[in-house]
Amino acid sequence: MNEARQRPLPLRILRSRVLWAIVFVLIVLGILGWSQALLSAKVTDTQAQFVADSVRRSAVQCYAIEGRFPDSAEGVAYLESNYGLTVDHKRYVVYYESMGDNLIPQIRVIVLAPSSPVDEIAGFLGIGKGR
Repeated sequence: MNEARQRPLPLRILRSRVLWAIVFVLIVLGILGWSQALLSAKVTDTQAQFVADSVRRSAVQCYAIEGRFPDSAEGVAYLESNYGLTVDHKRYVVYYESMGDNLIPQIRVIVLAPSSPVDEIAGFLGIGKGR
């Protein structure tokens, strides 16, 4: 008699509070993952802009001291060796194109693909890349 009043299994699963708790947790995790991806992209753009601004400031400092901007051949390497500029070349590629000695150069920064945290730790410890 008890078996006749018991609901079918799919209906019991749909009415289960555990199922709805799992669905809720999955939705929250999805929203958090999506917002983290948006924030990461914004931070990466901001960092690239900061690198470009640093290169531009060093070039202007060079112009103020020497009366000329470094040419394209010297570019970032000249600013790094003479004006204290530091660029993480593992994370950024800086394109520095001089239009002339007295014209501010075109500066573009490209962010390289981010490495995984395992690669960062392996690099810090001086061991091979993580896979």
